[in-house]
Amino acid sequence: MSKPDDSRSIETRDQLVQAAIELFGLAGYDGTSTRAISSKAGASLGAIPYHFKTKENLYLAAAETIAEQVSRKLGPVLDAFETEIYSDKLSRKRAISLLEEIFTPFVTMLASNVSETWARFTLREQAAPTKAFEILYASDIGRFFRAVVHLTAIASGDDAASQTARIRGLTLVGQALAFRAARALSLRTLEREDLGPQEIALITTAIRENIRLLQYL
Repeated sequence: MSKPDDSRSIETRDQLVQAAIELFGLAGYDGTSTRAISSKAGASLGAIPYHFKTKENLYLAAAETIAEQVSRKLGPVLDAFETEIYSDKLSRKRAISLLEEIFTPFVTMLASNVSETWARFTLREQAAPTKAFEILYASDIGRFFRAVVHLTAIASGDDAASQTARIRGLTLVGQALAFRAARALSLRTLEREDLGPQEIALITTAIRENIRLLQYL
């Protein structure tokens, strides 16, 4: 059983990580001070060196936490279909169905508010990759992208190792990412203050329709 002090220590560490995700996402690594993170977390300035030693370690811990959060959303569907996804007997028709299956939680995750805080962090890593990008890509984020490219190749009749298949897969992913990366534009265009269940369902349907078009290539 954990001691009360242990519980408080774990809570402080978690609060520092959550504060770091938010502030690094807003201002970047160089633009975020350890003092600002400590203040946001309601912790002492000495809490960061105590739990993480360095600011960089805290940054990497933030990336690991994001990877874990994404895995909770995407991991179950990837686990459920992974054997079938990479089966030698997978047909084009079934590949399209599997793409629809794995895209549903991906779209829901990106379009909903649950990804708002950590999406800014990951977008910064896309623009200027650091060690944190390797942590993110080594998680179910990279696993998801690889599955999309593989399924897209089969659905379109391409070689899975070809640049064409990779670009088509990335194009599909980009359709979902647009509603997070271009959030303000999306909301202005849709004349909404937020994306609710109805809008998320419409986005999912539109991407599913585009996935089905792969059968005609």
